[in-house]
Amino acid sequence: MTISPISLIRGLRRIRVNIEDHSIWHRFRRNVSISMAGSGLSLAIKLAQTALLTRVLKIEDYGRLLIVLNLFVFLDSFFGLRVNDVMFRFFPPLREAKDARALKGLVLLGLGTCLASGILIYGGVLALSPWLADRLYPGLEMGTLFAIYGITILVSAFAGVYEPILRMNDRFLSVVRPQVLGNLITFVLLCIYFSTNLASGFPGNADYDLRAVVAFFTIGALVQTLPSFVQALRLVRPILVGVKAREAIHALRSYRRALTACFLNSNLSNCLKFATSPGDIFVLGIFSSPTQLAFYGLAKQLTAPLALLLFNVQTSVTPEITALVARKRFEQLKRLVVSYVWSTLVVGSLLLAGTLLVGHLLLSRWVQPEYLAALPVFYVIATVVWLMLVFLVFRPVAVSLDLLKWHNLALFASACLVGLLIVAGGLNALTMAYVQLAEILVFRSMFNLLIWTRLKRLAATERIANIPGQNAPSEA
Repeated sequence: MTISPISLIRGLRRIRVNIEDHSIWHRFRRNVSISMAGSGLSLAIKLAQTALLTRVLKIEDYGRLLIVLNLFVFLDSFFGLRVNDVMFRFFPPLREAKDARALKGLVLLGLGTCLASGILIYGGVLALSPWLADRLYPGLEMGTLFAIYGITILVSAFAGVYEPILRMNDRFLSVVRPQVLGNLITFVLLCIYFSTNLASGFPGNADYDLRAVVAFFTIGALVQTLPSFVQALRLVRPILVGVKAREAIHALRSYRRALTACFLNSNLSNCLKFATSPGDIFVLGIFSSPTQLAFYGLAKQLTAPLALLLFNVQTSVTPEITALVARKRFEQLKRLVVSYVWSTLVVGSLLLAGTLLVGHLLLSRWVQPEYLAALPVFYVIATVVWLMLVFLVFRPVAVSLDLLKWHNLALFASACLVGLLIVAGGLNALTMAYVQLAEILVFRSMFNLLIWTRLKRLAATERIANIPGQNAPSEA
């Protein structure tokens, strides 16, 4: 029995494809496990921090602390300049092309944008802190606390550069370990500081300085970010020292249009998140009642495990997608998308069923009867998070294929629905949840179909190009 050369080549190609696909899934599962383990440890430490703080701090001081810690998260979400998508979109193809000048220009552009974002937010808070303290929180003396914790934004703003670089270089541990260590250091410092107060046996009346407490959180936040930032700079050091800055910036001119479009669409995405986190709670708190906000917040808390999985899966799958697009492996990317969707449909359905069961038991048997009205909201939000888990693979594909503007169109449609509900006076916890469901089922599904159509076209072009004697059709 003889084997033709063509059959042998096809067999070897199938073996190579299977090995490459297995390698991607191996890295994906490993990185999801690393991220989930780190998130779980950080969550456990934060719960211990909360238990300690609520035992020692006066309730008004605990409220002041939450205001300080969450203010910069909110400001960074809506006013920070995002470069994550830009790094994921352009770093892999420029590295694949070995364009050292453009790579350095991209890194310098990202670092400069992050620095400007951090200075803008911190400077704005410093300038407005007297007004914030006197008008929004009178008598709480918040200005000094804002100034202390605001230092963290000057470093954490660079996460848009160092996290993509570390993840694209398969350094997930370099991101996760500092996060766990930073939370642990804060907890240890708090324990040492409060040890004398706890020993006195008078929690709630302890003699403490809230500025010291905020300083401990500042130290922990810096530990979470600085080591990762330094590690990322070490990885790109050969790029940064090998080319003059002026030449690097000049090398980006040919990418200016695509860079600008990606940057604007990425930042527009954050501005349009009126119906998704974190804009949903903010808008609902302004235009609805505290009771409706309580229902919605409780439902979100019950779906937190699914949301945590959603975040960690997205951070793990994005580098794999950008690497495949950079190498123009569209057929392999198509297989990855199909396998991911089917896998998450099965596994996600089991997780959804477990979440619904546990949430229903907690709401029906544990909480006070008036909270039972949160059950329908919980059911809808849990379904939304499950669908987002299934469809999340399409957004990084859209970023790499310059189709993010269609994702923004879906967000804009959901934001318009929220606006109509506000005008009609019908915005509440359940209608906000239904807006999210409509966004994922209708608007996001149309967006995903567009991405899938483009990916199939590129995969077909790649197959034809790999057939000897065939010319690939031009991409429209």
